[in-house]
Amino acid sequence: MSDAEPMGSNPHFKWQAVVMVSAIFAAIAIVRSAPELPPASFNMLGYLDKQVGQKENRKDVRCWSSFNKLGMFLTGCEIDEAAKSERIEQHMKLIQSLWAASREQSNGMDTIPAKAISQVLKDRFPQATGGTGVSFQFGGGAPTLVMADALRDYDDTIEPWRLLQTWASHNIGEHGWFASPQPFSEEALAVMYSFLKAFDLAVQREARRVAVERQLAGIDAEAMAAAFEGSSQEKTP
Repeated sequence: MSDAEPMGSNPHFKWQAVVMVSAIFAAIAIVRSAPELPPASFNMLGYLDKQVGQKENRKDVRCWSSFNKLGMFLTGCEIDEAAKSERIEQHMKLIQSLWAASREQSNGMDTIPAKAISQVLKDRFPQATGGTGVSFQFGGGAPTLVMADALRDYDDTIEPWRLLQTWASHNIGEHGWFASPQPFSEEALAVMYSFLKAFDLAVQREARRVAVERQLAGIDAEAMAAAFEGSSQEKTP
């Protein structure tokens, strides 16, 4: 090539330009298609999986059938399959609402602190804790007491962590992590665990009361839903 020959007229340089442009576009496409990095905050999903896994590895953890037997022992009556499904669905709605409410009180923090969820629970689910157990107020009736020995038996099950894990899995984004950048903190999850352990047993006892009041042979889905509906004492503005 002579010094006077334009660089752009040489086929070799044209080919190099095409390759370079193609490489640039390919790099852009790879960057755009690559999964986004997870939020730089507490890995709530991983933590819940770990808690469930640790419980599952313990030999004394009761299985799902034993948990159902525990519920029937506590309530003194049969809990039909529709009621069991209703219980899970109601818990998912409950945890979601507690997360949303406590998120509003977390003042933009990366994770929801224990203080925020504790305040929400105090407002919505007033409870009394004593040597005999934990009691919740359902509607205008007498408080529903969960005995301390029932709480100890329930603590051997995996259920409170499983409920939280199931809720979290319902909120997984397209890239496989919690869809919101503001999960519960580890300390807040401990608060939720303690609450669910007592509340789940209390709400099942309340469902039994509703079933007896309606002269039902056992707890059905409507009785279970009614128990959840009568549990929250959420303050109105």
